[in-house]
Amino acid sequence: MKILVYGAGVIGTLYASRLQDGGHQVTILARGTRLADIRRHGLMLEDVMSGARSTTRVNVAERLSPEDAYDMAVITVRWDQLSGTLPELAANCTTPTVLFMLNNSGGSTRLTDALGDRVLLGFPGAGGTLQDHVVRYIMIPQQPTTLGEPNGTRSSRVQAVVETLRASGFPAQIDSDMNAWLVSHAFFVTAVSGAIYLAGGDCEGLSRSRALLDLMVNGVREGFGVVRALGRPVHPFPLRVLFSWLPRWYAASYWRRFFSKREAEYIFAAHVRHASAEMQSLASECRLLLSQSGLVAPALTQLYRAIDEYAATRVRR
Repeated sequence: MKILVYGAGVIGTLYASRLQDGGHQVTILARGTRLADIRRHGLMLEDVMSGARSTTRVNVAERLSPEDAYDMAVITVRWDQLSGTLPELAANCTTPTVLFMLNNSGGSTRLTDALGDRVLLGFPGAGGTLQDHVVRYIMIPQQPTTLGEPNGTRSSRVQAVVETLRASGFPAQIDSDMNAWLVSHAFFVTAVSGAIYLAGGDCEGLSRSRALLDLMVNGVREGFGVVRALGRPVHPFPLRVLFSWLPRWYAASYWRRFFSKREAEYIFAAHVRHASAEMQSLASECRLLLSQSGLVAPALTQLYRAIDEYAATRVRR
């Protein structure tokens, strides 16, 4: 396949590298110093768990032109950067499949309004950091790359993309309601982000605070209540079980153990500290959904205040 990866951060670099190594013809779109780094060094990866490093050479582009033709585009920008990306994608009508692999609290409507039936929804199964020109990444065993059609059908297209990802080394699965998956995840990740900010941006610090863990768990539970109140199921199933079915103390204990591990820095904390504008944008949209639900969510209110305060400190710097 001829594939464009739009965005050269952690996720874009990882997926572009593996797809290229899997035999596909990949072009990665990057700008500024990241563009110069890729042209000079290639895509450099380091597996956090094993320490193994690799370098992959791919085609590099600075923009997407209306006449550029790809079999698929994979969009890996942040949610707060999407407004600047959609017009360029809409102007290009020669790419039949556009897979959005990013946080998305708004669902598919905004995307399909711009691009029609070319849209696929997805979410990556990895995290990491970009340090100089090296992406240090970690795969998330509990979260395979997850994809779905906006209308929930198990189309031949989404099955083909899943097989393409699997053949390139990514555990991948199809979800029957990616709109519900993404809004559920938005409430989850914003609650976690607020708790990390309250812990000083440190997952290990969060793991030592039972009060903050309880606040985070209550916030996620409130968010999932909003999803249900708006008539949507909570996806994925493991998070629904952990936060909605099991006792609060069990969920807090589970996350205490998780956040005490060094992997949590790469899965959550590094991105949360770097992407406060994205977290604030997601939280703002989650607030709108909360308002529509008519529910009261004191834990989420406190966590979202922490997101606003942290984002404000980043603006002042």
